[in-house]
Amino acid sequence: MPLDRIQRNDASFNAGFFGPKPTGHSIQELELLAQGIVKKIPIYDQVSDRKPKRERDLQERTDFYKSRNRRSEHNREAAARIAERLSLVKGRKSPTKKFRDRKERQIKRIRTLNKSLRAKSVLNSPEAYFNHSALYETTERSKPAVLNENGRRARGETSRIPISMQLMHRAWNDTYKFQAITETPSSAAPTANVGERFSEKLTSRSVTKIFEAGAYTAACHGGFSTFLTLTFTKAKRLAMFGGMLDEDECRSMGANHPIVYKRNMVTVHPRALEKKIWHPITDIGGEYWTVPTKDNPLPRKMNPDGVIAGAYCDLKQKPEQEFSMEKTLETTIGHEVSRFLDAAKKMYQRGWLADHTIQTDPESGYKYCDLTKTKVPKYVQPSDIGPMNTPADFHYIWVAECPANEDGEPNPHVHLLLRWTVPEHLFSSWSKRLEKIWGHGFAKLERIKKPKAAGSYIIKAVGYAAKGANESQGLIKGNRYSIAKCSRAPSWETLASFEADNMTAIIKELGYKLEQWKKPIKRQVRKLQAAKAQTIKAKSIAINQNKPEEYQNRLYNRIIRLEKQAEKLHQVIQERGVHASSNNRFCITFDGKDARQKVDKFMLWAAGSRGWSMECRDIDMSDIKSHADERYQFEYQRFVDKKCYWKSVLSSSVPIQESSDRERSYWLSISTDYLAGCLYLKETQQCNYG
Repeated sequence: MPLDRIQRNDASFNAGFFGPKPTGHSIQELELLAQGIVKKIPIYDQVSDRKPKRERDLQERTDFYKSRNRRSEHNREAAARIAERLSLVKGRKSPTKKFRDRKERQIKRIRTLNKSLRAKSVLNSPEAYFNHSALYETTERSKPAVLNENGRRARGETSRIPISMQLMHRAWNDTYKFQAITETPSSAAPTANVGERFSEKLTSRSVTKIFEAGAYTAACHGGFSTFLTLTFTKAKRLAMFGGMLDEDECRSMGANHPIVYKRNMVTVHPRALEKKIWHPITDIGGEYWTVPTKDNPLPRKMNPDGVIAGAYCDLKQKPEQEFSMEKTLETTIGHEVSRFLDAAKKMYQRGWLADHTIQTDPESGYKYCDLTKTKVPKYVQPSDIGPMNTPADFHYIWVAECPANEDGEPNPHVHLLLRWTVPEHLFSSWSKRLEKIWGHGFAKLERIKKPKAAGSYIIKAVGYAAKGANESQGLIKGNRYSIAKCSRAPSWETLASFEADNMTAIIKELGYKLEQWKKPIKRQVRKLQAAKAQTIKAKSIAINQNKPEEYQNRLYNRIIRLEKQAEKLHQVIQERGVHASSNNRFCITFDGKDARQKVDKFMLWAAGSRGWSMECRDIDMSDIKSHADERYQFEYQRFVDKKCYWKSVLSSSVPIQESSDRERSYWLSISTDYLAGCLYLKETQQCNYG
C-alpha cells in the first residue's frame, strides 16, 4: 500500500504507533526545527495540517470543479427517465442492486422485530395472566361499580351494576348474540364532536357496518352487481385540498376570486355577505325579573320602561372575529359523491334515454353502433300483484381513499358499489352517461361476478383487508364512507338483559376451545392453499413452455378440485354455528338453522355447569336457573374441584426431598477426592486410555 494512503487512512500511524506522533508543522517549520535555529514554535504561529501552495491550489481547483459539475441523485433519476422515454429501444426493466439491498435490510429488520415481539412459550404470553381461569377468580373477588375519585359511589349514581349481558337478535339472518354492554355513568359523559372531521383510515366499526350492509343486501335484495372507481381531475383535487386554483385558471378568472369574506352576525335572517353564527334574543318585549343565582341572590326588575321592545343582541354574544373567510371553490369528496349519487338516483328511478346501442349484425356476426335513441324505462318496486308505480330503492355503498402516488402526491378516488345492471347493448351508453354525470375524471365500471360477496369486495379494494390496518389510506376531510338508507342492515333487537357475573370468563373459555377445534381444519386449508399456489405456478410455466393441452387441463382441474376442498373445510367451520374468540371475551354469536336452540343450550350450560347467576333484569328466571343447577350438578362440582386443585397446586411450595445416607456418602467421597486431586487424575487417565 502506498505511504501517502497509509498516512491519510491509517489511524495507527496518526496515533503514533509506527513513529513519532505528527506535530502538524509544515515542511519549512520542520527544517527550522532540525537546523536548530529555533527550539520551539509558539502555538499561535503554527498552522495545523499546513500544505504547500501548489497542493492547496490543486485542492481548491478540484473542489470547485466537483461543485460545478456535481449532479444530485434526483437529477440523475430525472435524466434516466427522459433518456428512457426518448429511447427508441425499450429494454427489460430489472430491479437494481440498491433496491434489492434495501429490501433485504427491511426484511431482516422486520424479522428481528417479530422475533422480539413473539412469545417463546405460552407461559411468556399475556394469556398466562389473562386467561379464563384468572377471569373466574376476578369475578369471585370483585364486584363492578361506578366510583368517584375518592373511591366511593357518588350520590347521583345508582347502585345498579354498570355492566350487563344483553341477548340480541337479528331477524333478517336469524342470528343471536350475547354482548357485554357498559352503561356510561352520568359523571363521565363523552365530549361533543365539534369542528371539522378528518380521518386517516376506516375504523373497525365502519368496516363492520360495511360488511353487514353487504350481507344484508345480498340476503334480502340480491346483492350488489356493479363496481365503480371514480377519480378526480387536477382542478378538482386542488379544490379539495384547500380550495386552490391552477395558475393558468387563476389568470383567466377575471374579476372573480376564489375567496369571499363575510361578516359574522347574530341575526335571524342573514343577508348577502353575512354569516349567521347565533340567534338573537327575541322573547323580551316588556318588563321581566331576573332569576336568583349564587352571584346575584336577589331578583331584579329589568326593562321597566319597555326600552327593549324587539330582538336584540347581548354583548356576550358579540363574535370574537368580525369577519370570516370562506373559500368558494373548496369542496370535499363526500359532497362530490353525493351530487353524483343524487343525479344517478334520478336517472335510475325516472328512466333515461340511450343515445346509442350496440347491435350485432346477423349476417356477419360483427358488432356495430346503432345511433337510434332508445327509451329505457324506470325501475319500480316489485309486488305479488304485479308491477307498481312506486320507484325502486337505490342501493349503494361508497368508500373514499386518498393514498400517495409514486411522486408522493395525494391520489383521491372513490370505490362505489351499485345494485344496477343494464343489458349488454345498453352498457356503452349507460357508462357514458354515468361518466358525464360524474364530470371530474374517468369512471371505471366493472361487473361483480359474485354479488353475494360484494361487501368484502369493496373492503379489499380500499385496502383494509389486503394491506392491513398499518397501511396509510390517506387523510380525508368530511365523510369517508356512506351507505344508502335502504342498504343499511337493521340494528340488533335486545330481547333480554342479564347481570354479567362471570359470563366474560365463560365466553373466553369457549373461544379458546373453539380455536383448538378449528386449528387442524385451518392447517388443512393452508396446505390446500399452498398446493393451489404451486399448481397455478406450474400452469403458468406449462403455458409459457407450450406443454400439451391435456397436461394444462389436468392442472386446471387440480386447481378447481383444491378450491372446492378448501370451500368444504370452510363450510365445516361455518356449519358449527358458534362464533367466539379468546381475544374477544365480550361477545359470542350463534347463527344457522338451529340458532335459537343453541342459545337455549348455552344459557342452561353456563348457568348450571359454570355457575352463571342468570339474573335477568326484565323477568324472573329463577325456575330455569334451579333446573340448570340440577341438570349440570355433577359437571359444576367437577369444575369447582378442578379449579380448587390447580389453585392448591399453584399456592403450595415445592417439596424438598431429603437425601438418603447412601447418596450423602457418595457425594462426600466425590468432594473429598476432588479436594485431594484424585478425581482429576482419574479423569486424566480415563481420557488417555480412551
